[in-house]
Amino acid sequence: MSGLWFKDWSTLFSQYKRNLLLLVVVYLGMALLLDMPFMLYAMVFILGVYAQSAVSFDERSHWDMYAHTLPVSPAAIVGGKYLLGLFAVAAGFVLGLFAFLFSPGVVRGTMSMAEAFVGMLAAAVLALLYFSLSLPLSYRYGSERARTVVMILILFLAVLAMAVTVLLSPEQVQTIQRFFGFRGPDQIWDSATEQTVTMEVEYGSLTQWMRNRHFWWLVGGACLASLLLFLASWAASILVYKRKQF
Repeated sequence: MSGLWFKDWSTLFSQYKRNLLLLVVVYLGMALLLDMPFMLYAMVFILGVYAQSAVSFDERSHWDMYAHTLPVSPAAIVGGKYLLGLFAVAAGFVLGLFAFLFSPGVVRGTMSMAEAFVGMLAAAVLALLYFSLSLPLSYRYGSERARTVVMILILFLAVLAMAVTVLLSPEQVQTIQRFFGFRGPDQIWDSATEQTVTMEVEYGSLTQWMRNRHFWWLVGGACLASLLLFLASWAASILVYKRKQF
């Protein structure tokens, strides 16, 4: 499998060498020089998308027809793609987290590394979600059609999440927000009485969310779910690849 992984990595790097270097330089530059930390989150997702392109190159070169003549199993062929995707997301995560040490927000103290860590985890979860959905569909329908289907699936999930919040009553939504730390008491200045009063408000700061241990349950659950989906996608891709005619 290591040889297959090296083949995919060499193909991607030879085709996208300039793009990857430009992406890293531009995204790091915008994050550090222009104080745009969200570019580091985007970098993780984009690297995951680049890794998925390995399937496209195999399709164009008809490499799978040649691969069937090699003494390697379908599990190894597919596994190389998944290891490449996992490596790309992990590399983006580590590089982005290291870059945060020098970001203006962290240097000035207006942003903590804990906030950066949670943001990078969220970006990695989204990247793994996209990768996990796109790979089985790429083997089944082709990489070009798979991109369209994945975008439709992601849009459907977003609409479904919005529909759930609409169906819930305001009291139920507020209860969920309190449980995960998105809502709670805060000190508010009352201009009418010219005194500080304690009121329940919806928190808009990640720092406030992290004070609630249930928020970390949500973060941990999202990470675990993304890894389980990644493994399930791996197994599904092997089944699809075994049945596919080249």
